Amino acid sequence: MRSPYRLHERSSFYKYMPFSTAEIVLQNASLRWSSPLIFNDPFDVPREVIPDVNEHDISRALAQKILLELKNPRPDTSQLNSGIRYLLEFYKNYFPFGLPEELIKKQTELILNPPVGEGAKDALTGFRNYWDNTLRDRRILCLSESPVITSMWNHYADSYKGIALEFSCLDELDSAWLLAKPVKYTDEKPLTYTAEGMAELFFMDEEIVKNYINEDITYIKTLDWQYEKEWRVSTHKRPLQEGLYSDLTFNIHELKTIILGPMFDMDKLPAINELSEKYPLASVSSATITRSGLIEIIPLTTN
Repeated sequence: MRSPYRLHERSSFYKYMPFSTAEIVLQNASLRWSSPLIFNDPFDVPREVIPDVNEHDISRALAQKILLELKNPRPDTSQLNSGIRYLLEFYKNYFPFGLPEELIKKQTELILNPPVGEGAKDALTGFRNYWDNTLRDRRILCLSESPVITSMWNHYADSYKGIALEFSCLDELDSAWLLAKPVKYTDEKPLTYTAEGMAELFFMDEEIVKNYINEDITYIKTLDWQYEKEWRVSTHKRPLQEGLYSDLTFNIHELKTIILGPMFDMDKLPAINELSEKYPLASVSSATITRSGLIEIIPLTTN
């Protein structure tokens, strides 16, 4: 039976790691879910929102966007914030043939000298604090869709000496990675980076904004990282838990394959075989580098 939590059609995912980490993972049947604040890429999931932007910048950008919308009204305003929607529809109905020049002039003056509410600065500080707390509480598990990525073995598996674990997406167990979403690789800055982006967010419906802040920018990375073919599962820390990571257990039946790196020290194989006995469905394989420089996975044992 298909799990109601399944968001994709993948059968498994892979986690690359050094041998020392693999020992801990296999001993405890747990994986480390981390706050974005300790990710290795400081540009991965924005560490701060609207850096070097103040309330005047945002007010100016908002006034500019309102003027553009009034001069070129969109046919459908159903996806907009209710207050913005009311304002645009009012002007559209009141001036069906377009804005008079006098109103355009007044709105242009607002762009040059935008009104700033009394609590605007505090609201901006509050939003930044909210984002910081969100990052501290967020827990993300990063996985890859492939076990044959040379750079992943090099960067995350101790220069080819480590291990990659394959985890099955089991509907009957409601595996956590059924909720995994693919990372979007882009060099476009998130809306939370600029005053213009924040003005765009102010126009959006509240639920859309909430989803963008809590979900969309959790799953983006720059194009430099697209070789990772990464997927992510996102959750939050448990109540009263401290620190910036959580070690969460997985079901022993979810581990499908233990893949030894191309330069794995085979003297450690007995230790891996012993640890694998805890996992009834897991087999051991070896990743080898072919003459053409590609990674190939060769089974060593089957369960």
